[in-house]
Amino acid sequence: MVIRRILAVVCVYAILFVPMVYGENSGKAISVTASDFQFMPNALTVDAGQEVSLSLINNSVQEHEWVLLKHGTEVVLPFNDDDEHKVYWEIEAGPGETKEENFTAPSEPGVYSIVCGKPRHIERGMKATLVVR
Repeated sequence: MVIRRILAVVCVYAILFVPMVYGENSGKAISVTASDFQFMPNALTVDAGQEVSLSLINNSVQEHEWVLLKHGTEVVLPFNDDDEHKVYWEIEAGPGETKEENFTAPSEPGVYSIVCGKPRHIERGMKATLVVR
């Protein structure tokens, strides 16, 4: 009997309180580590239109960029100024630096490409994906 009451209280709490804290478009904090030619994690998921706080931790001796491309776009190697119109959002961190910035996730669901915009980094495998649901 006591267990049923506890479960009932927990269920009521979850129904009433959790949606207010973790609402459909509530913010999401993401931490990405850039090392020598890879992003970890290399696949992320966010909700469409969600506010995202991204922390880019650069554990490398080189500068890195986390560049989110617009839906349906890909870069033609090498990544250069001709690809700038394909960029949805980007953040850059120097060697040993951590940068934190906020952005709004794209409103269109789909799979988006992430690349490092520094010369020859994409060719070495510095890519990731963002799934917007």
